[in-house]
Amino acid sequence: MPDRERKIDRLSREQTEAFLRRSSITYLECCVSLMLTHMSQEEVAAILDQEARMVRDLG
Repeated sequence: MPDRERKIDRLSREQTEAFLRRSSITYLECCVSLMLTHMSQEEVAAILDQEARMVRDLG
Protein backbone atom coordinates (compact mmCIF):
# COMPACT_ATOMS: atom_id res chain seq x y z
CA MET A 1 0.00 0.00 0.00
CA PRO A 2 2.80 2.55 0.65
CA ASP A 3 3.82 2.48 -3.05
CA ARG A 4 0.26 3.24 -4.09
CA GLU A 5 0.07 6.10 -1.59
CA ARG A 6 3.28 7.56 -2.98
CA LYS A 7 1.93 7.28 -6.51
CA ILE A 8 -1.28 9.03 -5.47
CA ASP A 9 0.73 11.78 -3.74
CA ARG A 10 2.89 12.21 -6.83
CA LEU A 11 -0.11 12.33 -9.17
CA SER A 12 -1.87 14.78 -6.88
CA ARG A 13 1.18 17.05 -6.76
CA GLU A 14 1.63 16.91 -10.55
CA GLN A 15 -2.02 17.74 -11.20
CA THR A 16 -1.94 20.59 -8.69
CA GLU A 17 1.17 22.02 -10.35
CA ALA A 18 -0.41 21.72 -13.81
CA PHE A 19 -3.60 23.43 -12.62
CA LEU A 20 -1.67 26.29 -11.02
CA ARG A 21 0.40 26.75 -14.18
CA ARG A 22 -2.70 26.86 -16.41
CA SER A 23 -4.49 29.19 -14.02
CA SER A 24 -1.51 31.54 -13.81
CA ILE A 25 -1.22 31.74 -17.59
CA THR A 26 -4.96 32.38 -17.93
CA TYR A 27 -4.73 35.14 -15.31
CA LEU A 28 -1.79 36.73 -17.14
CA GLU A 29 -3.73 36.64 -20.42
CA CYS A 30 -6.68 38.36 -18.72
CA CYS A 31 -4.37 41.04 -17.32
CA VAL A 32 -2.86 41.69 -20.74
CA SER A 33 -6.33 41.89 -22.29
CA LEU A 34 -7.40 44.39 -19.63
CA MET A 35 -4.30 46.50 -20.24
CA LEU A 36 -5.02 46.52 -23.97
CA THR A 37 -8.48 47.99 -23.36
CA HIS A 38 -6.98 51.32 -22.25
CA MET A 39 -3.33 51.30 -23.36
CA SER A 40 -1.60 51.00 -26.70
CA GLN A 41 0.03 47.76 -27.76
CA GLU A 42 3.40 49.50 -27.61
CA GLU A 43 2.82 50.60 -24.00
CA VAL A 44 1.72 47.13 -22.96
CA ALA A 45 4.69 45.52 -24.71
CA ALA A 46 7.10 47.94 -23.02
CA ILE A 47 5.62 47.19 -19.59
CA LEU A 48 5.76 43.44 -20.21
CA ASP A 49 9.37 43.74 -21.39
CA GLN A 50 10.25 45.60 -18.20
CA GLU A 51 8.50 42.99 -16.06
CA ALA A 52 10.24 40.16 -17.95
CA ARG A 53 13.62 41.80 -17.28
CA MET A 54 12.79 42.00 -13.57
CA VAL A 55 11.88 38.30 -13.52
CA ARG A 56 15.12 37.37 -15.29
CA ASP A 57 17.13 39.47 -12.84
CA LEU A 58 15.62 37.52 -9.94
CA GLY A 59 17.01 34.25 -11.26
